[in-house]
Amino acid sequence: MNTEITTLDTKLETLSNKYKVASTKAIAQKFKDLGFTVDKYQEAKVRRASKKGYQKHLVTLSNDTLLGGTKNGTKLQVLVTNSHDGTSSLVIQLGVYRFACANGLIVGETFEKINIRHTGDIVEKIEENVMRIVAQANRLNDVLEKMKSTQLDAEKTREFFDRAVKLRYENKTSSDVEIPVLREADEGNNVFNLFNRVQESLIRGGQKAKNKRGNLRTVKEVTSIDTLKRINEGLFDLAVEYSNAA
Repeated sequence: MNTEITTLDTKLETLSNKYKVASTKAIAQKFKDLGFTVDKYQEAKVRRASKKGYQKHLVTLSNDTLLGGTKNGTKLQVLVTNSHDGTSSLVIQLGVYRFACANGLIVGETFEKINIRHTGDIVEKIEENVMRIVAQANRLNDVLEKMKSTQLDAEKTREFFDRAVKLRYENKTSSDVEIPVLREADEGNNVFNLFNRVQESLIRGGQKAKNKRGNLRTVKEVTSIDTLKRINEGLFDLAVEYSNAA
């Protein structure tokens, strides 16, 4: 897993002078000064070589002290999305890492997301906003426990899967996509396990889904940062909705 931050420290030359660089390396160092470590770094693919090093990227960090360490097989994380080409503001939000499947879940609109525009001294705003995000950690643990304690019957499970599948495949239902139980930890119909099973099937690839002709084909892994975030956030909010409605 890549943890080296390779984005450049300057902005794309075509951007105006009003655009202030929020150096991801400097931001990551600010997090490190607060006791965080980088768990993962990934960047979007670029079509034009001139954008290489400036494109949108995602840094995943964790802090065992501030975020409560590991609990019940999960670890809370902070996710930082940024770019140096004008395609993204600086975004800070919570995430969850699940050890059983080495899966990263992204918290949705149920929790506050910090958006910082590329103006002024952005790095100096980091500590204040990190504390705002960390303050939500206990509530996130409570939400995860609620998911784990909420059981869905067969009808609600199918409904949950149908709505989840449409986050990636607008014209498909759960009958068109394999959502298998890949490990013992995912057995049962509590919302947390159902959430993780469908998340793997929609994002990690390797499962089967029907194409337009009705034939099963192997699904590719989702690698786009925007798509990963959209599906993950939607799944999280859906899981919260079902655990609260039960």
